[in-house]
Amino acid sequence: MSLPELKHPGYTVEDWKLWDGRWEIINGVAYDMTPAPTLEHQRISSKLHLAIGNALEAIRRSAEGGECEIFAAPVDVYLGDAVVQPDLLVICDPAKKSERGIEGAPDLVVEILSPSTASKDYSRKRWTYEAAGIPEYLIIDPDERFGLLLCLDAGRYVETARVEWGAVVALLDGKVGLTLG
Repeated sequence: MSLPELKHPGYTVEDWKLWDGRWEIINGVAYDMTPAPTLEHQRISSKLHLAIGNALEAIRRSAEGGECEIFAAPVDVYLGDAVVQPDLLVICDPAKKSERGIEGAPDLVVEILSPSTASKDYSRKRWTYEAAGIPEYLIIDPDERFGLLLCLDAGRYVETARVEWGAVVALLDGKVGLTLG
């Protein structure tokens, strides 16, 4: 299965720097990030942020150590000619952190679907994250109450797990177990 060839209408990161408000740019297409997400979206994001953050802190305190850190939107992630703001992201390479955001592929991105962004999250963002080499992409569907974990395999995303609300999904190569919902 090949990816569709996307046309580049010409917006660049340099253009993006001049705009007011919250925007993403993917394959030269600008996406407005307003209005703000719903309260339910934010509840889910907060729970996931806390759970993943606590798990990463436990790993740091253990004999395994680790430098992984979780961030919540809005954080700019620079992936070549794309700038995205995933709902949540985990970065384990400190060299990728800069004053302006994250420079390169995080280890995990999480998108919580909203009616206005679901199509983009399932398609354009998926293709962008895959092309950037992001190892794990977790898509949360709060309406249908499930999560879909995609993992890179030979450079392509493969559906690794479909997890219903209340079940556990293994993230970050199995280092973090997360209960959805």
